[in-house]
Amino acid sequence: MPTQASPNPHDAFFRQAFAHPNRIADLLQLVLPARLKALLDLDPARIRVLDPTHVDGELRGTLSDIVVEVPRRGARGSPRTSAIFIFAVEHQSRDERFIVFRQLGYCVRLWERCLRDDPTATHLPPVVPVVVHNGDRPWRSPTRLDALFDLPDVPRDAVSLPFIPSFEVVLADLAGPSLTREHLRAAGIEPVSETLLEILQAGASRSAEALFDEWAARLEPLRREPAGGSTFAAALWYLLNVSEVPKPRIVAASAALPEPTKELFMTGAQQLIQEGLEKGRVEGLEMGLEMGRVEGLEKGRVEGERAALAAMVLRQARLRFGDVPAEAASRIASASTTELERYIEGILTAERLDDLFG
Repeated sequence: MPTQASPNPHDAFFRQAFAHPNRIADLLQLVLPARLKALLDLDPARIRVLDPTHVDGELRGTLSDIVVEVPRRGARGSPRTSAIFIFAVEHQSRDERFIVFRQLGYCVRLWERCLRDDPTATHLPPVVPVVVHNGDRPWRSPTRLDALFDLPDVPRDAVSLPFIPSFEVVLADLAGPSLTREHLRAAGIEPVSETLLEILQAGASRSAEALFDEWAARLEPLRREPAGGSTFAAALWYLLNVSEVPKPRIVAASAALPEPTKELFMTGAQQLIQEGLEKGRVEGLEMGLEMGRVEGLEKGRVEGERAALAAMVLRQARLRFGDVPAEAASRIASASTTELERYIEGILTAERLDDLFG
């Protein structure tokens, strides 16, 4: 199965924002067909959010972003395989032609894990893939597997259909006409969930600056939730990376974060702002230097920046997790700039130090 590189800002924000029973319940309430919702008990207290490594250790950072078990209505005391639906929820920031095929492969891995956990099982739990898309343009690729088969001359009738595999994903297209900001506001889900979806939808758009203060106010209830500060920080970090909202406004909003999340955010924000200033300064300097001298200066600058990033990550890790073992400190000190940038992005949402290197 293909793997993705380190999470982009959209993926990292989506995972932090919606890997919570309340948020995922609202998302499913918003996007699932009515007849399917009628089968489900979407009480957040009964929804179980799984770590992808619970399914398969190779799936961290791949395919599906969030995996949840949702019980059926009236299924208390029923056998596990008939009492739950499994939802594999993936975020996509771009259209992808074969998304339904990739999701089918992920569902197979989920079923394999279910059978390993219960070798006596006689049935499989339903697995429903959900794709949340926030690209620049509406989604156009197929959401049904049978649409991918090259059978232009074969009629889709009672004779052929049993031999053409059919599999479908639920598409939540935040770039499409059915999930506009107005639709989200009228959906009746919690304001926090609605606002997190709006940020995912419009964070990189021109409207983000005008909406920022309203978003920050509507996320205020997160301060009263366990781990809600981390979700608020993830929203601010996302906007810091993708939006045109002036960075000082975002940094000012971080004053509402609890410690040590606030200090971690401020350290990362200051580094991000400094990198932007330094980039502009270096680009101006390079224009006036000979190529050979530039190469020498560039090499020294890059190594200096890498060492500074490593020191910052080590400090953040100690603030977040306490003592950092010597092996982990050595790994941070020798990491590449790309790896260190990934650590900075992940440290706000990592539950354990090992998650940083996963």
